[in-house]
Amino acid sequence: MRTIVKGTLIACLSLLATVSLAADDDDVKKAKKALKPVAEYEQMKRYKATGKVVHDISLSRVDRTRVLDDNTILFIMHGKKAYVNRMKYKCHGLKREDRFSYETHAGRLTSLDTISVLDSFGRRWASCGLDDFVEYKRIPKPKKGS
Repeated sequence: MRTIVKGTLIACLSLLATVSLAADDDDVKKAKKALKPVAEYEQMKRYKATGKVVHDISLSRVDRTRVLDDNTILFIMHGKKAYVNRMKYKCHGLKREDRFSYETHAGRLTSLDTISVLDSFGRRWASCGLDDFVEYKRIPKPKKGS
């Protein structure tokens, strides 16, 4: 009886370790997926990816946003950070209209929130779910004389 319980316990611990490692691997995969497509954009040449993935950002820290394409928004923060949110699904009309709105009640924009594409008259069109945010840091400008 003890052997069966001991074997079952070892199997459970092994499974938990595997699940824990898989979660870490998933975060790394998400960061790599988000990094690859944004490198081509002009706005991203000023930033370097840190590889850190977060689930929410503080709205009080957001300075401005840039729509990169129908899947990707760059959130430029006060200071030297920026975050890229690459949505899982295409948000039709986002790049064309280049404006969106969101509603939140906690002062934070999370991976569970949605945005709405706004047309030039302020009408809401598509609603799209956000994903995790990948952190970037601004590359310092080279000093004159360097």
